[in-house]
Amino acid sequence: MINKAIVAAGLLLLLGGLRAEAQRRDTYTVLQAGGLFGVAGDSDQPLMHGYQFQFVFGRNFYDRMFLGLGIGSDVYRGRSYMEEGRSGRRRGNTLPIFADFRVPFTSVGPLGVLGGVVDAGYAPSIGADYFKGFLGKAGLTYSHLLVEGSWLQFSAGYGFQQFNPRYAGHTFAQHNVFVTVGLFVH
Repeated sequence: MINKAIVAAGLLLLLGGLRAEAQRRDTYTVLQAGGLFGVAGDSDQPLMHGYQFQFVFGRNFYDRMFLGLGIGSDVYRGRSYMEEGRSGRRRGNTLPIFADFRVPFTSVGPLGVLGGVVDAGYAPSIGADYFKGFLGKAGLTYSHLLVEGSWLQFSAGYGFQQFNPRYAGHTFAQHNVFVTVGLFVH
């Protein structure tokens, strides 16, 4: 009686009742946060620093290339100089919508992957507190395997953000360095 139960359980396992291999997902998701550090801008505008949050969802092309659409929240803070030598606080917020392209370059040890990321998009004007303008970012990523299909991902690179005020004012731009950490699931 026990032998028949063992044989029956073995047949179920053999025929695929329980699969031991991992499923490859056709999509990917990124949730990350990090810092923005202004390095260059228009000569009449002081540099701004800040932070960013991003969510990206897209298509996984056989773990060789990832192409998706993202939305972010970038918050910039800095000083502004007014007449008579006074200074005040300046802020610039954007809600960019962008295309996200990621590609792994090479394995780094048994659990790491070095890759690249490029983002390009536009931040629409939403209310009086958010600037509109184009953006572009490019950088390197390092992904460290947590569990099958989930990676802790670090990114660093160079970015450009245009600030176009909704109301009266002039358009200005800033170049920045970004550093992020997040979760990459595919």
